[in-house]
Amino acid sequence: MSAAGSEGVDMSGPEQLEGMHVAAFTRANDEPDTIFHAQRIPDSLMDMGAQTAVTALYQTALPVGGAVLDLMAGALSHYPKEAQFQRVVGLGVAKAALEANPVLSERVVQDLNDEPTLPFEDDSFDAVTLCDGLAYLTQPLAVLMEIVRVLKPGAPLILTFSDQFHAAKAVAIWQALEPADRVRLVSVLMSRIGLAELDTGEVVPPEDLTAWRDTVHAVIGRKPRT
Repeated sequence: MSAAGSEGVDMSGPEQLEGMHVAAFTRANDEPDTIFHAQRIPDSLMDMGAQTAVTALYQTALPVGGAVLDLMAGALSHYPKEAQFQRVVGLGVAKAALEANPVLSERVVQDLNDEPTLPFEDDSFDAVTLCDGLAYLTQPLAVLMEIVRVLKPGAPLILTFSDQFHAAKAVAIWQALEPADRVRLVSVLMSRIGLAELDTGEVVPPEDLTAWRDTVHAVIGRKPRT
């Protein structure tokens, strides 16, 4: 499956998708992501409680011993410390952040808004994780199609996000939607590129833990086996 050949995908700028506003995937700040993120501390916007919730999800959903790809990765992947993988690839825009990430065995510096094509062979990965990244993609369908291409049949895309994001860099539609509608947007996009067995959920901070304020939303879809 090739992102370049998908209907409605404009590889030269923000996507214009059927049923969505023409400016849905535009951003207020068009500064290259490599420059924007290089000027910031390479860390997650999620608080520690939310990060722990993502790790707990990965504990149950990631295929131990397989090859995994952390897309739009930073200094933290939130993978369980005890998990062992054959291969852990991190792809992100900030070289310093990737180098600081201790779980990665391979690192690729790439801005997916500039080049959405992934530099990997078809059917390469047993899972792909995308944490707090979809909000910033100006060509989300093209990137998601590439994810499907590099996933092995039956393998999952585990997409998570909190309610925190860089407003200057998040696309217009993401900022306009409420959290529940963002989950629906993610589900629609994942369905459009053929991911199946979609499963959604969220983890709400307990009232007695004041240090945990960020709700975590998750959508998991699998590449069809046939």
